[in-house]
Amino acid sequence: MSIFKKIGAGLMALGVIAVIGTFVSVKNANATAGRTIRLAHNQQDGTEIADTIAKFSEFVAEDPSKDLSVQIYPSGILGSENEEIEMVQAGILDMAKVGSQTLSQFDDRYSIFAVPYLFVGQEHYYEAMEQSEEVQKLFESTADQGFIAIGYYANGSRNFYTVDDICVDDPSKLKGLKIRSMPSATSMDMITAMGGSPVPMSSSETYTALQQGVVDGAENTELALTVNGHEDLVKAYTYTEHQYSPDIYIISTDFWESMSAEQQEYLKECLAKTNDNFKTLYNGMMEAAIEEAQEHGVTIYRDIDKTTLIESVSAIAEKYMSKGDNYRSLYEDIQKYANAQ
Repeated sequence: MSIFKKIGAGLMALGVIAVIGTFVSVKNANATAGRTIRLAHNQQDGTEIADTIAKFSEFVAEDPSKDLSVQIYPSGILGSENEEIEMVQAGILDMAKVGSQTLSQFDDRYSIFAVPYLFVGQEHYYEAMEQSEEVQKLFESTADQGFIAIGYYANGSRNFYTVDDICVDDPSKLKGLKIRSMPSATSMDMITAMGGSPVPMSSSETYTALQQGVVDGAENTELALTVNGHEDLVKAYTYTEHQYSPDIYIISTDFWESMSAEQQEYLKECLAKTNDNFKTLYNGMMEAAIEEAQEHGVTIYRDIDKTTLIESVSAIAEKYMSKGDNYRSLYEDIQKYANAQ
C-alpha cells in the first residue's frame, strides 16, 4: 500500500477527514501572506509534552508581520514517525518533530544520539546541541533528501526501569533480563554490552510487553512511567543517565527555501523559545513524574556509581567513529563541550 493510501485510511479511521483538504491543496512556491505551516508529531494530545510543543504555534503567532501560522497535528494522526518524515520529504507535510533514532534510518550519523554516555550531563547536552558546528552541519546535510533539521526538542536522560526491584548499577544486574529497546542498532548494542537482552519495539508496544512479560524492563525518561502508565507495571527506576536522545524538528527543503530569510530566522527563534520554555519546566515535570511513580510503589535509585556501566559500553563510541571522518568529527566536536561542565 502506498504512503498516500495509508494516510487516507488512517485519517478516515480516526475521524479527521477534514484534514484531507489541507493535504491535497497545491503548495505555493513563494513566501506569501498567511502561510500555514503544517507540523505533525506523535505525542498524545493533552500530555505535558504535547502542551509544550503547542507553545511553538503560540510563539509564531506573536508577530503577525511574519505572515506565518502553525497548525499542529498531534497524537500520530498522520502516521508513524517514518511516515511523517516521508511526507515531509514529499512536500505533503511541512514540518515534523521526530526522534533522532528514527532519523538515523534516513541518515546513519543521527545514530550518534544513541551512543551511550555521549553527554556527561544535562548542561553538556544543551550546550553541544545548541553550539556545536558539527551538529549544525548534520542538521543541514539532508537537504538533498527533501528535509533539513532546524531545531531540537530537549528530551531528558534515559534511564533503566524494571518489573522487579533491581538497582541497575552494574552490568551484572541486567544479565538474563529482556529489555525493550528502541529499534536502533546502537541502542541494541548498548543493552547487550550492559548485560541485557534487547527486544526492539516501538514505544507504543512497551506497556503490553511489560504487562505480558515479553520484556523484563525498559529504558526511557521519567515521563514514560506516568504518561505511558508504566508506573503500575514496574518496581524500580534507576538513574543510569546513559543517553540523552533528542527529538528533532525537521522541515521540507522546498518549503524552507520558499521562505524569506527573515521568516526562516524567525522560525528558528520560535523553536528556540519553545525549547527554552520546555527546559524551564522540565526538571519540575520530571520530579513530579518521579513522585507520582513513587506513590505507585516504584523505588527510585539515584546517584549510583556508573563506572562499570560506562566501561561496559566504551567500545560503542569507537565503533561509531570508525565509520568515517565525518562520524569522528561529529563525536569529537560534541565532546569539546563537556569540558565546560
